[in-house]
Amino acid sequence: MIIIRKQEIVKLEDVFYLYQAVGWTNYTNQPQMLEQALSHSLAIYLALDGDAVVGLIRLVGDGFSSVFVQDLIVLPSYQRQGIGSSLMKETLEDFKEAYQVQLATEQTEKNVGFYRSMGFETLSTYDCTGMIWVNREK
Repeated sequence: MIIIRKQEIVKLEDVFYLYQAVGWTNYTNQPQMLEQALSHSLAIYLALDGDAVVGLIRLVGDGFSSVFVQDLIVLPSYQRQGIGSSLMKETLEDFKEAYQVQLATEQTEKNVGFYRSMGFETLSTYDCTGMIWVNREK
């Protein structure tokens, strides 16, 4: 049985393999950055199968006007079992008073379909566009 639990402190060694399992090399190539990111998150929820962490959702932001879903990861062998949906539902319930919950994801049919099923809309719905600045010197 999968349990979703909000976790105040998440250690790098407890979740690093999740990032490795899904190939998120921006984090796995810079573990010190991931460690700092974990400690500075607004909230982190873990999906647990017994003692094993099989998924997580990590949020950043102020928690009132803006909450940003930075990471949503489920181990590949646990995907398509409703774990990602459960993590997102818990998040949206806990931050239902926030003005907006945002995220950025790869524009694949699978990803867009998943987030639409959770009630998310594209920015163009609100006559907005997303923009990003990346430090290319790192």
